[in-house]
Amino acid sequence: MTLLYLHGFRSSPNSDKALAVIDYCAQHQLPAPVVPQLPLSPLEAITLCERLIAQHSVTAICGSSLGGFYALYLAEKFGLRCALINPAITPWVDLERDDNHARYDIDELDTDHRHYVDELKPYYTAQFTHLNNCLLLVGTADEVLDAQQSMSHLKGAQQIVVEGADHNITDFGGHLDEVMRFVVGADQFLDG
Repeated sequence: MTLLYLHGFRSSPNSDKALAVIDYCAQHQLPAPVVPQLPLSPLEAITLCERLIAQHSVTAICGSSLGGFYALYLAEKFGLRCALINPAITPWVDLERDDNHARYDIDELDTDHRHYVDELKPYYTAQFTHLNNCLLLVGTADEVLDAQQSMSHLKGAQQIVVEGADHNITDFGGHLDEVMRFVVGADQFLDG
């Protein structure tokens, strides 16, 4: 099993969730996940991920926020198991929201990088065809993305709905075991 972990917009491989996944794999004697720094350009991010999937024989993917948007697209394209953590479903819409402008310094995109928003649209996954290969972890009080949109879009997928959790899902560690058992397949664990 090789896991590809994708961080969210304006985040990094050093995010709390990425580090938790890395630590979890080490503690459970699982192969180290591939955790790249994603470029701002969606086209470059997808190209990088496709290369990493081939290079590392990736079998599962986990993504948070914008990384969840990419993960859904890549899981559909390559038939991978995926876990999505408060994923963006239509990020070009989310990036237009006024409250997200200040939070993520969106004005930079409005001037020099506006075309990046348009680059997102071709990677929209209108329907995920293998819902049994998808796990959604979503907080109902997500202040950045529409939790209900994620739950509706992935209806039929296994869902962990955390009442009152925000976009960061502060209690992510409390759900990590279930997320990881899903993406790697519980039979691959060395319990003891």
